Amino acid sequence: MTVKEAEELIRKGRAYASRTKYKEAIAYYERALALDPSNPSGWYHRAAVFIETGRNTEALADCERAISLNQNYSDAWSKKGHALYNLERYEEAVVACTRALALNGNDASAWYIKGVCLDELGRNIEAQEAYGKSLELEIILDMEAEKKKIGR
Repeated sequence: MTVKEAEELIRKGRAYASRTKYKEAIAYYERALALDPSNPSGWYHRAAVFIETGRNTEALADCERAISLNQNYSDAWSKKGHALYNLERYEEAVVACTRALALNGNDASAWYIKGVCLDELGRNIEAQEAYGKSLELEIILDMEAEKKKIGR
């Protein structure tokens, strides 16, 4: 029952986070993690809120915890790249984004963060390729969302 309760708390946290009620979201994630600290989703979602609130060192720690629980959690790798970028640790961010993309090549955010970091490192040609992939994926996602909206 504890695992199910933790999942419900994570779901509620996500609802608060989507409405930018970050304090409430963190409270739900912390309750979920107290019930089930082995759930990588709780760590990942709390990391996302930490990034939104500028708490990048804490976000990085949560991403690392999520990844330690599931090495193939592509979203956690992507969010780790984002936290590292915000901490101006560009080389490490590129590595994290590359890992995320090895697991999910359709992660537009990971492509974008990788591009920004490559730009910061003066690797402009690689950066442009990453930006191009990000833009291409964003266009595809926008088209799919539009199709759903009009019922095709």
